[in-house]
Amino acid sequence: MDGRVEYRVIHETCYTYSGTVTSAHQLAHLKPRVTPWQELKSHRIEIDPAPSEQANGEDYFGNGVKRFMIDTPHHALTVRAESIVAIETYAPDPDEYSPKWESALIPPGVWGPHVDLDVEQYRVASPMVPLLDQSLAYARASFVPGRPWLEAMLDLTRRIHADFVYDSKATTVTTEVCEVLEHRRGVCQDFAHLMLSCLRTLGLPARYMSGYILNRAAPGAKLPAGADASHAWVAGHCPGLGWVAFDPTNGKLADLDFVTLGWGREFSDVTPLRGVVLGTATQKLAVAVSVQAL
Repeated sequence: MDGRVEYRVIHETCYTYSGTVTSAHQLAHLKPRVTPWQELKSHRIEIDPAPSEQANGEDYFGNGVKRFMIDTPHHALTVRAESIVAIETYAPDPDEYSPKWESALIPPGVWGPHVDLDVEQYRVASPMVPLLDQSLAYARASFVPGRPWLEAMLDLTRRIHADFVYDSKATTVTTEVCEVLEHRRGVCQDFAHLMLSCLRTLGLPARYMSGYILNRAAPGAKLPAGADASHAWVAGHCPGLGWVAFDPTNGKLADLDFVTLGWGREFSDVTPLRGVVLGTATQKLAVAVSVQAL
C-alpha cells in the first residue's frame, strides 16, 4: 500500500424505541481526530429528529465531541456521520531499533515540572483497566529483562491475537479484564483493555485508541476482525519513538488501515455515542460502519 491513502467513513447509529421517548441528551465522539499522520478533509453529522440544541467542542483528551438535545417526542433516533480523511504512513518498521523496554519506565525521583503529563496519565489504572496480577503474569512472557521495547510490544500484540478468540457474543461493554483473561474470548474493546492492563501493570504508559479499520480483504481472505464496526486498539509510548500503535485483535502494528477517532484511558472515555433518554420505552440498537478507500 502507498504511503498516503484517503478514506470515506460512514458511521450510522439507529436507536428504535418500543414507545415514545419525550427527550434525549446525547454526546457523540464521531469526528475523526486531526493528528500528525491524519488529515480531516470533510466531516458532517446528520441527526433525525433534528436537535433543538447542539454544540461542538473538545473533551479533556482533545477529541472532538458533539453534544445535542432532542426535546420532541420520537420513536427512533438516527445519527449518521460521514467523514473523509487522508492518512500518511506512521508505523515504524517492525525491525527498527528501539531501546530496552525498561527505558519506558519512569525512573524514581523524576517527578517535577518537566514531567510530560500527557504520557504519565496513561500509566495508572482506570475504572475499566485495573492493574492485575494476572495481567502482569501474562505480560512477563513478552517483557523479559533487556528486550527491545518494539520487539516486546509486538510479541504481546501477537500473543493476544493467537491466544484469544474473537467472539462478538462472549462479552458486553461492561465485561471486566479478569473475565477476558479467564475465558480467552472477546472483541476488540476487550483485547485493547487487556493489553492496556498488561502494559500499565508493568508500569508502561499506554492509551486506548478508538476508530475504524479498513473493511477490505484480498480475494478469498476474511475481513480483519473489527471491520464494519467501531474498532479499538492500543498506543504505547517509547522514548525516542514516541507513540506507536498496535492492534491486538489482528496481531499487528496499526498504520494505514486505521482511521483514528480519538483516544483516552479506556472505552468509556471515547464511546462513539452515549446519552440519556426520558421515557419508559425499551430500545434496540443497530450500527452500520463503512470504510471505503477513495
